[in-house]
Amino acid sequence: MSFCYAGVGSYWRPHELEAAKKYLGEESSIEHSEYFIWRHNTESVNESILNKSIEIERHYLLKNPHGKVINPVSSYKYTNNKDDSFSVWKSEGINIPNFITFETKQDIMNSNLSFPFLIRLNDGVTGEDTYLVNNEKELDQFLPLVENAYNTKKRISTKKIAVEFIDTSIKDGFKTSFRITVAGNNVISGYARISDDWLAITKQFTENKKEHFIEQNKRLEKILEQNNDEIVRSVSVLGLHHVGIDAIMDTNDNLYFLEVQPFYFCGNTNRTSPPFWNPYKPKLLVDWLVNEKEFLSKEIPMYYNMWLNKQNHFDFCYKSLSEAL
Repeated sequence: MSFCYAGVGSYWRPHELEAAKKYLGEESSIEHSEYFIWRHNTESVNESILNKSIEIERHYLLKNPHGKVINPVSSYKYTNNKDDSFSVWKSEGINIPNFITFETKQDIMNSNLSFPFLIRLNDGVTGEDTYLVNNEKELDQFLPLVENAYNTKKRISTKKIAVEFIDTSIKDGFKTSFRITVAGNNVISGYARISDDWLAITKQFTENKKEHFIEQNKRLEKILEQNNDEIVRSVSVLGLHHVGIDAIMDTNDNLYFLEVQPFYFCGNTNRTSPPFWNPYKPKLLVDWLVNEKEFLSKEIPMYYNMWLNKQNHFDFCYKSLSEAL
């Protein structure tokens, strides 16, 4: 067996290349590879790069009619544009927030969305240019900001979208979100993120969130077990194979799917450091995970064994990919 790969803005994450070689064979030329892995960081892709990628994939399949493409370019739009993945998920009965694409304020006011909701670009990341709108006054305040982002950051099929706000409140009023990894036909791992506001990301971890961090990662283990088939299906219906999924659960324990990221951040050996590579900050979180390993690894074993341990993580990812393909 052998594989080749291509992509912009990406790199081999810690222990990933060794896992790819273990299960897909050695690196080879595009003409002689059984597997082709697309490794695009979507933030780095423009229309020209996408068109060139389509040509490269077509060339590969002409040379290798039985070749297997991991995360094919034909599914790129689902990784780049949230409204495209939302549309497929909705048609497949996979739970998503209500959403619309819009041009004007009146499009929103004429829709079935009610306050509160989020307005943003369909290809934004990490909550950038995203605003929680609670009333019409805030809508008037934030719409020009989204319009400006649209005019200055357009890439590929960029649109303005409004998305139903889902309340993820947990004990003590904190909010939470989940990152889930899927490869092949398996859910690989996941982790919970706790915050003070609606944008639940890891860097918002603080001392008073330790108990909640444990509780929510335990909760996530149960969520993944109970929803395993649906989570895997959410990836397969998009024609993808190896992604990180962002998901949330509301106060009634309903799971909502938000987006997929094929090049999910897992650490970068050039700018993050062991023992975990990611998380590498905040220092409070990293120190706690190191100093309390004996206790925490028993409390939240999936997080320790299949996320913090990147060797295990990618070994399982590429084993699963080789079995599925």
